[in-house]
Amino acid sequence: MPSKVFNNIEGHRLLDNKRVCEDVTKIGLPTITHPTTTISAAGMAVDVDMPNTTHLDAMEFSITHNNGVNCKYLSDPGKHVMELRTVRQRYNVAKGEIEHESVKFRVVGVTKETQKGDIETGSPYGSTVKYSCLRYEEEVDGRVVTVIDAMAGIIKYNGVDFTSPVENLLK
Repeated sequence: MPSKVFNNIEGHRLLDNKRVCEDVTKIGLPTITHPTTTISAAGMAVDVDMPNTTHLDAMEFSITHNNGVNCKYLSDPGKHVMELRTVRQRYNVAKGEIEHESVKFRVVGVTKETQKGDIETGSPYGSTVKYSCLRYEEEVDGRVVTVIDAMAGIIKYNGVDFTSPVENLLK
């Protein structure tokens, strides 16, 4: 019997250039978009947007925080090597038990924008920092499920490399 995964995040920790950042309230992971080419041919009733599986559009990710410990470094110009560690709740239907799984995101990005936030009496003073994403990696319970590396030309999902077959044909 299958396990049903709930996306309840039980806890998270963000490391930026090996520094633990405290009071991080929200992390916006990148949107992964394949560019498309519209196919319109005689006899087709509908145009089709055909995605290019070997290329992606530019990605960005964001971090919102309340200026906790080490958050002052999040908007530093330049490259940031980050690891987001999360614990996700999973309900195992077969056992009837609630379990937990580790989900880690490793991202490398370059600071591109800092929204300094709002000043409100009684509210924390926070900021949101946006980064241009150079590398994105997702690991679930020790198994890497996604690797996207712009500089190395890698796009892998569940161990399947989507860029090497094309590169091999070009040799």
